[in-house]
Amino acid sequence: MKKTCCVFIVAFSLFSIGCSNTSPDAVDLEVDFTWKGMTPCGWGNPEIRIDGLPENTKALTVSMYDHVYFYDHGKVTITYDGSSIIKMGVLKEIQGPCPPDVPGRYKITVKASDGNDVVIGIGSKERYFPEEK
Repeated sequence: MKKTCCVFIVAFSLFSIGCSNTSPDAVDLEVDFTWKGMTPCGWGNPEIRIDGLPENTKALTVSMYDHVYFYDHGKVTITYDGSSIIKMGVLKEIQGPCPPDVPGRYKITVKASDGNDVVIGIGSKERYFPEEK
């Protein structure tokens, strides 16, 4: 049994490494956003600011997850236009914050990729909605 578990762990590790499309040189992105102007339970993203994007960025993948209610609010990939700001509401595939009882803790993750779909930068930020005062 112990040998079988070890073989499985090694095989899974090699499989994970082989399937990864993240560069070992991927940089850490600084991601920030605010809920200002967001309507609860709507569709679209808050304004997202990203610093540290590599020069060869061709696309951005943005995802949002609620860590209180364990809910995936969506993921979308857009062509990078050279701006470090994703304007509020342009990512219609992202469901906005919609906590039913207590504030949700939302994490927005941004991945920058090059022309070969290799992730060359990644960063995230978490905020409660509604924001605590």
